[in-house]
Amino acid sequence: MKETPSLHRRSSRLLRPLLFGYWLGASLLFTLLLSLIDVLERHREVVRAGEQASEVVASSMAVRMPSELRQGLVEAYGTTSGNAGADGLNLLLVVDDEGRVAYSSRPAWRLLPITDPVFSFPETSDPEFRGVVDCFRLNRHDCGLLRSGNIRIATGGLTVVRPVEMASQDLGLPRQRFLVVVNFDAGLIWVNLLEDVLVWLLVSMAVASLLVGFFWLAIATRLLPRMAEEAQMDGLTGLSNRTHFMEQAITLLAAAEESHSSYVFAILDIDHFKRINDTYGHGCGDAALVAVAGVLKAVTRPEDLVCRFGGEEFALLIPAQKEAGCRAMERLRIQLETSSVRYGGHRLSITASIGAVATGDSGYNIDYLYTVADRALYQAKQEGRNRVVWFGGEANSRLRLSP
Repeated sequence: MKETPSLHRRSSRLLRPLLFGYWLGASLLFTLLLSLIDVLERHREVVRAGEQASEVVASSMAVRMPSELRQGLVEAYGTTSGNAGADGLNLLLVVDDEGRVAYSSRPAWRLLPITDPVFSFPETSDPEFRGVVDCFRLNRHDCGLLRSGNIRIATGGLTVVRPVEMASQDLGLPRQRFLVVVNFDAGLIWVNLLEDVLVWLLVSMAVASLLVGFFWLAIATRLLPRMAEEAQMDGLTGLSNRTHFMEQAITLLAAAEESHSSYVFAILDIDHFKRINDTYGHGCGDAALVAVAGVLKAVTRPEDLVCRFGGEEFALLIPAQKEAGCRAMERLRIQLETSSVRYGGHRLSITASIGAVATGDSGYNIDYLYTVADRALYQAKQEGRNRVVWFGGEANSRLRLSP
């Protein structure tokens, strides 16, 4: 049986836009995920830089040194980190338990209260910095224990808050608490991210292309052929269905008309099929359809088209002259007559009526061939069934076949 790739081509045309959309969506999604991971990692680096600054302050608190020298150390650290610009350090403050800035990377702000309006600018508008300010504004007693989280995403500024202690010079006195507030410009994080977006986009497009290529290969080699086969096949009998048969018939008849080749078109209808269903059930009717399909598969050639047209009706299109077609149809009728179906302990004989037409008599239009073959089939049933009737009223049922 000949096959046509038309369904495969149509499916491919439908799938290509879907796969392109999948590729585009996957590329953007991968870019978004990689960018998010990049942002989180950069924020972790900033938090680590803040913790490092807190450790520097804590180390200076652990040894005795003049406060001016400690201020110089904090100022130098803030200047060095700020000039490096790698972590975007904006401000380093060491706040005592009364809310005053004991040490600052900006000397002019030393000894100012953390609640002073001078500390209100975009970079210090993040929740962590404002939380420190609000705590001292409300005169809470636990402000020296404030500690910021480790993972968060900020847009304007990002503040790392860590508590430190300095041992009192007088033995027996409690340790003095300080709060290290390290503020960073989060805008630098987003600027660096924008520089990486193109790289992430290219990486995502490459990964998405590999996935789409894999999916397309799996679909083209496994799914589409199976879908095409199932779409072209009658599920019960394994023969072609009507749609696939008509598509192939149109193509073959058009080529035959150009080359002046001859074809025979026939419709086969199982005799008394309704009686079989009513008497033995639809399961027996299905068994009869499968049996007829088996006979058709056995007696036809690879180049013949055979299909289940619907219900108990089958159709054939074979390349042959009318004389050869007469012998082929009669052999098919006899083969069906001598076959039987076993179902539920019953053995049923099967016969069929056949209406046939040759392209030499009726042309190459498949719709017209079906119409006249159907008329011949109706005549075969009217004349007693189990016979072949050709268009024009010629019957050759039960003829003696020449060898």
